[in-house]
Amino acid sequence: MKPTPRITAELIRDLASTTGPCLTVVVGGDLAGENAIQLKHAMQAARAECASRGVDPEPFLEPVESALRDLQSDTPHGQIALFRSPTTMLALPATGLKPTAVTGDRFDIRSLLSLAATQKSFYILALSQNRTRLLKCTENSSEEVLLEGAVVNLHEFLQTRKPDHVLDNRASAGPSMGSGGGVMFGTSSDLDSKDEYMTHFLVQLDRAVGNTLRGERDPLVVVGVEHEIAMYQRLNHYPNFCEPGVHGAPDGLDGGEMHRRALELLDERLAEAGREIPADFDKKVGTGHASTHVQEIVDAAFQGRVSHLFFQDDASYTGTYDKVRRRVKHTDDPLDAPEDLIDAAAFQTILHAGEARIRRGSALPNGVPVCALFRYPAATAQPQAGEMESVA
Repeated sequence: MKPTPRITAELIRDLASTTGPCLTVVVGGDLAGENAIQLKHAMQAARAECASRGVDPEPFLEPVESALRDLQSDTPHGQIALFRSPTTMLALPATGLKPTAVTGDRFDIRSLLSLAATQKSFYILALSQNRTRLLKCTENSSEEVLLEGAVVNLHEFLQTRKPDHVLDNRASAGPSMGSGGGVMFGTSSDLDSKDEYMTHFLVQLDRAVGNTLRGERDPLVVVGVEHEIAMYQRLNHYPNFCEPGVHGAPDGLDGGEMHRRALELLDERLAEAGREIPADFDKKVGTGHASTHVQEIVDAAFQGRVSHLFFQDDASYTGTYDKVRRRVKHTDDPLDAPEDLIDAAAFQTILHAGEARIRRGSALPNGVPVCALFRYPAATAQPQAGEMESVA
């Protein structure tokens, strides 16, 4: 099975800029029953769309059918997500996405964002006196990463590197300690000798982790006994340390259990209010720097002012946007050719180098369906037909 491509912000931005026709399909991997019917209708719609644009449908769809055949045996119980345009062919396994089959001027942005949200990437530091390991993990995989320059066994460390009696080469306070200056570890008279040696062992591990993960932003989850995790946290310099870690001796946990518990911790942290959105978000609302009003957010997105857009997966607002008059109209009248304006706002945010993310309601201020941070306030008052509306 080939490695699953990562749906990064850069890739989403590239896909959002792709010229149509753009086919988006999310279907059950067994490709039988309702899945087969849905796929058949999607192919028929894609052929019709290609014909209407003067594009030969067979060269367009042949790679789609080939990719589906290749993935079918790998995803019998999961899903297949497929994105096809004249210049793009991307097919990969997926889980937890809403079934979709659409062809249009652009890819289905919600499917892309949902796929990115399910593709977690993180590191596990399995903190063990016998053999500490660093693992690079995704939702469904893990592989060990070499900790260059580190002695990963405490006994070997004590045999080969006799520590100073007083750790005058103290580490400066890392992200977990705030800005309160250096960390004094004390002497053997201040600390139990075992903790003193353990501290030296952890210092060199932290240095190796920092060198190995330099420039990385993925979360780091430490697995170990509670006392040693607390010691490591005081020394840690990696900026995206995921507190409080996973308690349990790694030597007593199999890889699957460590991986599962680390994923649970990441999900809990991601769902916390204020984790990605500033704690003072409410104070920014009404100042031109943030909003929970869909009309204001849509207008700001088309103007390129949205830096970060967050919305729940089921949030929807059907209507139209007049770019000249900067007017948002809430309507589902087919004559108006309405669209989901939250999808449109996400698309515009990404095109203007902002970030759009699907999140649980618990992670959003007061559980609102949609909210946004703006780069700067609007230069002039936004013309509207009536009052701003929030998503129902």
